[in-house]
Amino acid sequence: MRCIEFILLPGLFLLSSATPDSFGQSSSLTIRISNVQKKKGKLVVEIYNNPSSWLKNPFQKVVLSTNDATALASFDVPTGKYAVSIYQDINDNGELDRNFLGVPREPVGFGNNYRPFGKPTFEAARIDYGPPAKPQDIKLFEVF
Repeated sequence: MRCIEFILLPGLFLLSSATPDSFGQSSSLTIRISNVQKKKGKLVVEIYNNPSSWLKNPFQKVVLSTNDATALASFDVPTGKYAVSIYQDINDNGELDRNFLGVPREPVGFGNNYRPFGKPTFEAARIDYGPPAKPQDIKLFEVF
């Protein structure tokens, strides 16, 4: 019996200390959003893993409440490169409102806190996600 414990215990220790990534599984990409207008509509957080789908078809999307001036969004994804787009849907109509020129009329935010002049690119809003995973901080801003 002692021989079995000697063999099994080190193996169990190694398995218990393994991270999800060491088995090719997903882990949590966390985005901390600041400058949220409290109790106004919803926050829409989208991540994209492909430049051809940027701002058209998100890889994953979460909708959050605006109860506080900050919010956390988590995505269970493998390590990789993701572009991030966030907007606060103040009037809760399910879309980002824009003026006649296409400029957002509601608060927006992008990966790397990128502030574009014109339509943002995938590369400019891209973050590299991998261990060690720290929350990505993105501050919402109003264009006008």
